[in-house]
Amino acid sequence: MLTTWRLMRDDAATGAWNMAVDEAMLLAHAAGLVPPTLRFYDWNPFCLSLGRLQKQLPPAALEDSRDFDVVRRPTGGRSVWHSREITYSVVMREDLLPEDARSVEGAYRWLSEGFLRGLADLGLPVEMAPTGVRTNGANCFAASASCDFLADGKKLIGAAQCRKQGALLQHGSLLLDIDEGDWQHYAGGPMDGAISLAQLSPGLKREDVLAALGSGFARVAGGAWNEGGLSNEERQLAESLYSEKYSQEEWTLRARLAPEVAEKLETVPLELSL
Repeated sequence: MLTTWRLMRDDAATGAWNMAVDEAMLLAHAAGLVPPTLRFYDWNPFCLSLGRLQKQLPPAALEDSRDFDVVRRPTGGRSVWHSREITYSVVMREDLLPEDARSVEGAYRWLSEGFLRGLADLGLPVEMAPTGVRTNGANCFAASASCDFLADGKKLIGAAQCRKQGALLQHGSLLLDIDEGDWQHYAGGPMDGAISLAQLSPGLKREDVLAALGSGFARVAGGAWNEGGLSNEERQLAESLYSEKYSQEEWTLRARLAPEVAEKLETVPLELSL
């Protein structure tokens, strides 16, 4: 049976709203309410995101007065400074993956293949890091793993993943440009192991990159594709996740939710699933 995918191109939004939308898409897809989705989005204002289990926070996350967002992701990994980048997210049921790609690393590599093809169409020499590679670093781009995209041996795209109720969410950042001072201040750690599209191909336009990434992913995923936005059910879920989770300091700084709130936000309300 032909799988129908949804392509979303969202305007820039706050960190809390972006993460609320990603998790709402995951829950709604797991409940069978929406199709598998590839989403592209941006950040306004710039945002420091923290990994789901990250305990050591960059000092910038604790600043009292700031002109940037701080948000904790539903996925793992380390700090990311979201500024000049293309951000994507994918939600899909695990059973849509090939059987040999259903492990965490297998899914990373299968999902990444489409983006590799898109970047190859732009003439960019990008490859996946070898299997089994893992290094530590203070921020996402100061460390590398076997799910990362490398160009000239340096990290171009970092990604993180989580799974709920038989479905997965993977989101990632492709660096358009790097301000090393900003990265060091906000996310901590050096950026000498990272590379940007501006360094690889200075004249490349954002829209051309988005088109190539979408085209490459569609060729690997197959199926039919429709461009669309959030469903009413997803929007209601996102609004709850935004107000009760991602905009709450207790979640952002300490990864804590009251048990009754956590239980409520883990599933699609019955009235939305009917």
